[in-house]
Amino acid sequence: MAAAVLVVLLASAQGTAALLRAESQLTPGTITTGKLALQAGNGNSSSTDFVFADLSTKPLVPGGYLQAPLTISNTGTVYLNFSLAGAISAPSSPTPADTALASAVDLTIHAVADTAACQPDALTPGPALYQGKLSPTASFSPRHLAAQGASSEQTLCVRISLPSGTDSSAAGGKLKLVLSWRGDQA
Repeated sequence: MAAAVLVVLLASAQGTAALLRAESQLTPGTITTGKLALQAGNGNSSSTDFVFADLSTKPLVPGGYLQAPLTISNTGTVYLNFSLAGAISAPSSPTPADTALASAVDLTIHAVADTAACQPDALTPGPALYQGKLSPTASFSPRHLAAQGASSEQTLCVRISLPSGTDSSAAGGKLKLVLSWRGDQA
């Protein structure tokens, strides 16, 4: 009886092996890449490192504001979403007055139909995308831009204002506004 049980165990420990193989010929596909390129400008010129001189046309006084149009363009070949990715003042050697001015200034960025909607005397140029103090984390919800060509630009109205109760320590301060932008493929 012991021999019969041993034979059954040995027989069940054996296995079967099979080799399965399938082949198919594939036709290679085409991979196409695009270019993502975001530029800022004033409607006449643009670059990836645009100097926004139109905003510094006159002195900023307490209770007043300065504004100028800024055009964000998609010069690439793919759709993109762009957003504000920080707003700071970055003078080369900031004085105490520069620091006080940067702390006091309010920044508002409006979406507008065209540069004409952002004339110096326009009180409410359009819906505000961002309104607040200068901050490296300043941001607004992404805006869509088509690839280079039709609908590949968005005109913004950038306004800096100085509250009427601003401390005199900001007097004589200089503001070097640096707006950072982020573009992501849509």
